Amino acid sequence: RTLRLYHRETDRDRVARNLKAIFDLHATALEWLENYTDIPYPFGKFDFVAVPAFQYGGMEHPGAILYRASRLFLDEAATQNEHLRRASLIAHETAHMWFGDLVTMAWFDDVWMKEVFANFMAAKIVHPSFPEIRHDLRFFLAHHPSAYTIDRTEGANPIRQELENLNEAGTLYGAIIYQKAPIVMQHLERLIGAEAMRDGLREYLQTHAYANATWTDLVATLDRRADNDVAAWSRTWVEEAGRPTVSATLVRDGAGPTASLAVRQTDPRGRDLQWTQSLSVLLGYGDTARIVPVTLAGREVRLDLANVVAPDYVLPGGDGVSYGLFQLDPQSLDYLLQHLPAIRDPLVRAVAWAALWEALLYDELSADAFLDLALRALPHETDEQNVQRILSYVRPAFWRYLPSEARLPLAPQLEALLWGELRRARNTSLKATYFDGFVATALSSDATARLEAIWREDLEIPDLPMSERRFTVLAEALAVRGAANTEEILVEQLARIENPDRRARFAFITPALLNDPAVHDSLFEQLETAEHREHEPWVLSAVCRALHPAQPRPAGGDPTDGRHLLPVAMAQRYARRAQLAQRRRNGQGIPEGTSGLSPTAQAKAAPGCRWIVPRRRLASVNY
Repeated sequence: RTLRLYHRETDRDRVARNLKAIFDLHATALEWLENYTDIPYPFGKFDFVAVPAFQYGGMEHPGAILYRASRLFLDEAATQNEHLRRASLIAHETAHMWFGDLVTMAWFDDVWMKEVFANFMAAKIVHPSFPEIRHDLRFFLAHHPSAYTIDRTEGANPIRQELENLNEAGTLYGAIIYQKAPIVMQHLERLIGAEAMRDGLREYLQTHAYANATWTDLVATLDRRADNDVAAWSRTWVEEAGRPTVSATLVRDGAGPTASLAVRQTDPRGRDLQWTQSLSVLLGYGDTARIVPVTLAGREVRLDLANVVAPDYVLPGGDGVSYGLFQLDPQSLDYLLQHLPAIRDPLVRAVAWAALWEALLYDELSADAFLDLALRALPHETDEQNVQRILSYVRPAFWRYLPSEARLPLAPQLEALLWGELRRARNTSLKATYFDGFVATALSSDATARLEAIWREDLEIPDLPMSERRFTVLAEALAVRGAANTEEILVEQLARIENPDRRARFAFITPALLNDPAVHDSLFEQLETAEHREHEPWVLSAVCRALHPAQPRPAGGDPTDGRHLLPVAMAQRYARRAQLAQRRRNGQGIPEGTSGLSPTAQAKAAPGCRWIVPRRRLASVNY
């Protein structure tokens, strides 16, 4: 079979360094999917095209896949997470040739089906290419935190959504279908068995090849092979939004060796929904644990356990597969804050970190306590995937949730820790991970001076090759932090960039990097017009940098966020959207002037309003 790559990358070394991996990953994905589906690749030719500033990570068409070029052509010092993300993206888009192109949904209500199976298959496909990786940990980290980001909010949507207007099809996409839905499919595979799942999918693809099908069609196929009622299971997991709140309480029977474990679920939205799932409750004893399997099918289940020693902590959902808001009791919360780094299993550590992050978001844990744990844990964390995840928590904890007056006192300690781990890192990937973390959180004058020394190439980091991309990130970081010579740095960095596409991107975001509210206002006003939003990744970068908390603030500006940087008219429009959404939640009518949109869209928009970037993307903007 012939595979072809089309690109316009000007860095020949960058192309040569990535070429073998790009072709190998596509070939592996094709072979795996042909074996799993028992259907040969259905479209003859197979091309892939690397597009600069492509709006999406990837988009497949029968016989060809378009990719954002930066997702394929990685830096020499790319992190482990970047390699995994590229492999998953390639597997995902290749899977669409079967799930989406060979069989296509009848209407956009079921657009999630092609996305869920692409991601579900991708998680399986990447296994042989990364034998050294804990793939159960990878699945958890790649799906649960992102899904929770949306599903914990009042604006969460169900996996399967009705679409009343084709113009709004883009609103269906997001973390619910890309991240939550694969978790739900993993639950379904557990429910009916891996073999029944595979055989049912084969029948579904063969029956509806080169035609359209619905979720109901697939449910009927799987129901014939399952002992459980798949349709009933689907009504809660697929048709409804949100997640259960789950708690686990262990009550000992006096001083004896028996205990009762009560696992309860509630619906935080007050609908009295009950999610059926097989979950695990972990009873932790130092660096060992006992797993108690629980089938939760109602509001509560009680299990009598024999030979139970009082645990140090109880962690519901400790298997990394269960889904929900898993509440920690006070004793477990305190124990994990003190002893989490000593837990032996990296998956359990990841689940514990996720539970603590939820505790922070629900005001059960302070940001400074969370960051104190991160400072103690990072030097002892042995799994690079967990290092990546902890640092992804540290950034928003530091910039969003830590009071602004507490940032600068903490900064030197955090910077010293990250710089020290960078110097001690055992491989280039881990060095790059810590370097990116250092750049993202640097705040003190000493750290900023170090960033500038690296950017000017006066300071070299052993065994960490610096790429054009990282020099660009450094220039942006210096500008955002208000370096005295910001304009000089930006002009010189623009001249350094050789690739014309990357140069155009840097020129586009430069106004967001300047410490000038009038320039920022002008930028946001320009983004009101569609022509200035043509390159969505550029827009996201510009918005993120303009609103970065490290930006020097004008007199009277709120130091905790960047909302004052928005033009007054735009701020008023955002407030109007919030009012409309509240009216819908209260069961009130929508005022005149929002006609022409579906009820869903009416709750999100006011007359003449446009989101700078699609609403589904706003949650992904990070510091």
